[in-house]
Order: sequence, then C-alpha cells, then structure tokens
Amino acid sequence: MLNKQDKDWIVDNFATRKELYLVRDELKSDISEIKTLVKETLDAVDGFSGKVADLNQESKMGAITLRRHGVNIEELAKATGTKIYS
Repeated sequence: MLNKQDKDWIVDNFATRKELYLVRDELKSDISEIKTLVKETLDAVDGFSGKVADLNQESKMGAITLRRHGVNIEELAKATGTKIYS
C-alpha cells in the first residue's frame, strides 16, 4: 500500500498530464518558429547562391573577352610591326 509520503514523492517527481500538455504546446510553438526561421534562411541562401552563380558566369565571360582582346592586340602589333613587352 502507498502511504501519504509515497504519494507525495510520486507527485513531486513525475509530471502530471496538464504539465505534459503545457510542455507539448510550448514545443509545438518552438518548432513552428524554427520552421519559419529555416525557411527564411533557405530562401536567403538560395538567393545568395544564385548571385554567386551569376558572378561566376560573368567572370568566365570576362576571361573569354580578355583573351580575345589579347589575341587582337597581338595581331595588330604583328600587322603594324610593333613590339609588345610583357
């Protein structure tokens, strides 16, 4: 048989149904906030990665243009008999 002291110990050491529901509701709220933050973060990272991809493409095209200009300058130098020092 449980005596008063045993019952008090059980009440003090175990959560009641009401306490568990309160914790559950807090967890649901926290999870909802986390989901919102994760979505916002993913949207920001997606935008950033798109900008990085654009910059990489511009860099590649700039390198191609620079090489083409270099070839044109060398051809002009040959045609005019000019010596280029590098």
